[in-house]
Formats: sequence, structure tokens, C-alpha cells
Amino acid sequence: MSAGNRRVFARGAVVVRQGETAETVHLLGEGNVKINVVRADGADSLIGLRGPGEPLGELSAYSGLPRTATASATGGPCVTHVLTGERFRLLVTDMGLERLLWQHVVRRQQENEALKADLIAMAPRRRLAEVLLRLSAPGAGAGAPARVLPVMQRELVGAVGRSRSWIQEEFKRLRDAGVISTGRELVVIHDAEGLLRLACEEVPE
Repeated sequence: MSAGNRRVFARGAVVVRQGETAETVHLLGEGNVKINVVRADGADSLIGLRGPGEPLGELSAYSGLPRTATASATGGPCVTHVLTGERFRLLVTDMGLERLLWQHVVRRQQENEALKADLIAMAPRRRLAEVLLRLSAPGAGAGAPARVLPVMQRELVGAVGRSRSWIQEEFKRLRDAGVISTGRELVVIHDAEGLLRLACEEVPE
């Protein structure tokens, strides 16, 4: 971390943007970022969350290709340590990390593809439950909820493949059942098993 300049991003601020070819890598020191991708049809889809210790923009800086996703601070501010692309490539080479870097990139891609394949085969309610569980993080501290997902409801539209009104109705059903609660840019999962159980109660399309 000492190799980079410290930057603070307010909640919602973009750290790296899809399509850019900026020569920087951000090492996430504090806070969380959400990862969104704009698909070919124009839909904005949430594909993941990243926490402290994760690099952002490393593939673009190393390969010279445009960034493949947008990362923005979520749940509060985040702190990154910024390396120039030249400095990042030098560190990777000097430390012999080329193989590990590409393994990291391929693993992320495989995880994204596996998630998409799994979700396509699921009924809508199960798809919503899986997105909430896979993208959320465990709660921290005594008495903390099972899992927390700092996200707005509209950002789940692309990931789940359903309308915003459908997601709002499902959230109401899940809140009434006591398995989740929601706030501003926040979904709290109190009962993961209950969420999956209710997800099996599909209704006719």
C-alpha cells in the first residue's frame, strides 16, 4: 500500500469506469465497491462487490485494454492507494507475479460466467435469492445480521432479469416474512435459509 498515493471516494463516486483506458491501478484499502457492467443491450447489471485488499483496474493497466467494468464506492466512502500503470507493471515483474495476476483475472472471469450460467437456469424468485446471497458480505460484530448487501433495488434489475416493480413486490414479501430488511442503498439478510425456502415458492408466469 505504501507504493501508491492515497485517495478517498465518497459513497457513489466512480473509482474506475467501464470503457476507459486509464493508466492507473487502485488498491482498495478501506470500504467496499460495487462492480457494474453495461451490457450490449444497454442494461446496467451488478456483478459483484469488492472489499479491502482487492485491486481495481489491474487488467486494463497491465494489458492496455479498456476497463471491462465500473467500480464505485458503496455503503459509505472508500479509500484506495493509486499506482501508475508503469509502477504496477514494474512491481508485478520484479516480484514475479505475472502468472498469479493472470490466474486472478481468469478466476474472476470464470466466477462471473458460472454465476450467469447458474442464474439463467433458475426461476425468478430463486434467481433473486441467489443474487442477494452471492453478492452480499457477512455481517461484522456481535449481533450482526447474517449478510449485508449495500445496493439499490434498481441495480438488481439487470442481475435478476426482472422489472423494478417486480423486485419491489418481492422485497415487500420478503420483508413481511422477516427474512430481510431494506434501507437506503442497503439490503440486510437476517435469515439466509428462510430466504432460500421462500425462493422455492414460485408463482405462475
